[in-house]
Amino acid sequence: MTVAELWRSLDGWRGRRRARTRARRQRNREQQLALWGGPVEAGRVLAFSDAIFAIAITLLTINLEVRPGLHGAAFVTALHQLLPALGAYALSFLILGQLWLAHHRIFGVIARVDYVVLRRNLVFLGLIAIMPFPVRLLSDYSDRPLAVAVYAVAFIAAMAFQLVIWLDVTRPERGDLLSAPVPDEVRTGFGRRWAGCWWSSGRSCRWACSLPGTRRWSGLW
Repeated sequence: MTVAELWRSLDGWRGRRRARTRARRQRNREQQLALWGGPVEAGRVLAFSDAIFAIAITLLTINLEVRPGLHGAAFVTALHQLLPALGAYALSFLILGQLWLAHHRIFGVIARVDYVVLRRNLVFLGLIAIMPFPVRLLSDYSDRPLAVAVYAVAFIAAMAFQLVIWLDVTRPERGDLLSAPVPDEVRTGFGRRWAGCWWSSGRSCRWACSLPGTRRWSGLW
């Protein structure tokens, strides 16, 4: 067998493999359509998502507490010790607020959702719902670099998954889910904006290391 024949045989095998993959994906879509039905209105998904954001943001304040009965220097000391928790709350509220605004921006162009969007949105909301844990971890262990790392990874993972949802649902072949086509410059501009948010989150975590009691660790970041 010559090299040309071998190459044509390889191309044929690749073509058959791609055809089998497309057929399998089509069967999966048909099975999902039969099981879950077609795309549905996005209003209920948006309302559920807003509830998750509201609960997560509310739970951020649980660790903000000064025990009663303090006076004088003890009261001032307790307020000073609360600064890491206040800083973690302020930073987390800012990031969660940005994620909520971006979520509304995404669902502002989505008219209907299918099973894929529902599943990915649930994973994203799972990341949002767990956010009070890394916030509590950061406020209780603000002198531990690992706590700062867990905090940063949690928020950056949520941002990354939200970007995945946006880039998937705004593809031209997914236009049946959109209220109007999304221009390519808007689609890519959203990604650039989130890249900037990731950078800002990293800088914010460096700032978190400079909170009272953490300055000696700031050289590690």
